[in-house]
Amino acid sequence: EPDELGMRTVLGTVNGQLRPVQVRDRTVEADVVAAEKADPSVPGQVAAPFAGVVTPQVAEGDEVAAGDVVATIEAMKMEASITTSQAGTVSRLAIGGRQQVEGGDLLVVVG
Repeated sequence: EPDELGMRTVLGTVNGQLRPVQVRDRTVEADVVAAEKADPSVPGQVAAPFAGVVTPQVAEGDEVAAGDVVATIEAMKMEASITTSQAGTVSRLAIGGRQQVEGGDLLVVVG
């Protein structure tokens, strides 16, 4: 049976060994909301550098300077700061509190 994401586990032989493989079942509609990706051509958009758990350090309406930390990301027991390259006002938080993200996901918009 497919899971809630529309993925099904099938068994296949790889190098003579039976292995489970996840495949998308196209006959099932999954109610998965795809995260918005940051546009690298827009300087005010701050993206997650890699997959991990992000915690915002700013709120909408906050004034930030170039180089200010706008969020932190945790992955594999390490924490890194995410900074903005543009000064301005935080016009939008694309994440709601502490949340799991993928690399390239939009986190903050500074305008």
